Amino acid sequence: MKGKVRGRSVRAALAPLGAASLGSLALALGCGGSTPPPPAAAASNAPTRPAPEAADARKAGGEQREQREAQRAWCEYLDALYQRATSQARSWPKFDECTRHTTMASPRMLRATSECSLAALQRFEGDPFTPEYAAEVSRCGSEAMTATTLPHADLAPFMAVLCGRVAGCGDVDYDTCRQSLEDGLGPQLERAIGAMNSRGRQQVRACFGKLACGGEIGLQISACLEPIMDDLLWLPG
Repeated sequence: MKGKVRGRSVRAALAPLGAASLGSLALALGCGGSTPPPPAAAASNAPTRPAPEAADARKAGGEQREQREAQRAWCEYLDALYQRATSQARSWPKFDECTRHTTMASPRMLRATSECSLAALQRFEGDPFTPEYAAEVSRCGSEAMTATTLPHADLAPFMAVLCGRVAGCGDVDYDTCRQSLEDGLGPQLERAIGAMNSRGRQQVRACFGKLACGGEIGLQISACLEPIMDDLLWLPG
């Protein structure tokens, strides 16, 4: 017998994608060459290069398009899940609402999770709202996050903001903070931030720069990450 689509059941299946996997964050912290010559003047008949603003606008437009396409892939998976769980083969009534939403997940992470989850659903027989299927979807999310892990070098700007704030509070010097973070939290931060899109990463950096002096550093880092990690995937209420 097919059951109802239960948002709570889906959320439970995807829980490892959220903030719970970041619980250990609170445990890790105790506490020139010569100037190049100017470029030659361009020929008068050379094509005009686009202004930086135009290039940035095109890049932002491309990112938004990728985000919408990835979100649609996720909605198509939820639609397939809905149809599996209902007794009548019909479209999911919240499909359009789903496609209008944007989350904090990077398009690559979102698409990988969607494709893997849909493939798992197609292989799975019977009621998908079971611990066995939940484990399959959780595996999809975990593998997607691993595949989108932030390169170590790209973590530097986040460390600079975070440890700049910590050092400014006088709790610990910058180098000690940087070394402690990279040794203790580096892999988890690279995995979490790598799963986020540019909007999520901007919010994380802004939050890192506003940590309260005298507070528990690990808990505050978790508090910066948790809302964004919880918003990686849109689920019906």
